[in-house]
Amino acid sequence: MRNRITGDVGGAGFRVSRRPLCALALLAGLAFLGLALERTPAAEQKSLPAADPLPRILEKTRDYCNRLETASLYFVCRERIEERQYSPPLSFSFASSATGGPRHVIGVSLEYDYQLVRTGATIGEKRTLLREGGQPRNEPNAPLRTKLYKHKYLVFGPVGLLGGYWQPRHLYAYLGEDVVDKEKAFLIEARPAGPPEPDLLYGKVWVRKKDFAIVKIEWDQTCLGHFEKVQQMAEMIGHGAEPKISIICLYGIEKNGIRFPSGLTTREDYDSKKGLFRVSEATVVYRDYRFFIVETEVRY
Repeated sequence: MRNRITGDVGGAGFRVSRRPLCALALLAGLAFLGLALERTPAAEQKSLPAADPLPRILEKTRDYCNRLETASLYFVCRERIEERQYSPPLSFSFASSATGGPRHVIGVSLEYDYQLVRTGATIGEKRTLLREGGQPRNEPNAPLRTKLYKHKYLVFGPVGLLGGYWQPRHLYAYLGEDVVDKEKAFLIEARPAGPPEPDLLYGKVWVRKKDFAIVKIEWDQTCLGHFEKVQQMAEMIGHGAEPKISIICLYGIEKNGIRFPSGLTTREDYDSKKGLFRVSEATVVYRDYRFFIVETEVRY
């Protein structure tokens, strides 16, 4: 079965290359509209509704993206990538005609030494291929040899959802609180404010409650490149199949107030009357970070 979703997946910094970071004008954001309590009896104050946390979340995350956009960065880390594509699709319910017969699994296993350097408006990624398919390699300036999904500039993932340029192009909703890595986080959702313009990304964002650090992003499947191919795959599976594409990045590494990716997972699932089918999946793990420059500058 031929893969149906090639190209950049999910957004993040993936789209930064199309609109350079220096062009992301930092527009005036939403100010926190605090509710000033008058001197009233304690019982009366308790009856007042809690202030909406969303304006402050947007203000703080915009400030973070401002620092991220202007940061000078130089770091290297180990990047390990595993991809799997199943033909016929892998079933997670009961047997059906779609899963009969032998299953062919296309696998990709890669390990890189990954380097990112950002100075001024210039961003550069470099990879040295260390292992491929379990075999040692030593290939400087190697391309990203994934077959199913492409990712780029993941560290800048928050900018496309919460940066000053992009906030006026989204509508945001506060979804409540959640827990990420045993810490409380605000959960918000970003949707297009109108007809989506090119490069607009949207989805859900987890913001750590204690310091407003962005610790997790899940991009909406409809902002994928080539989403029409996903819909074609749903039609091929049949049985009323609906795509359930999951693209999640965890930002579990911190240095000088900047969060760095620790992992990216992508799953191409389809929910149908015959059960759930998985066509492909991929994991990217980042570890062994070495930081040389992480400097931020706030612009007003």
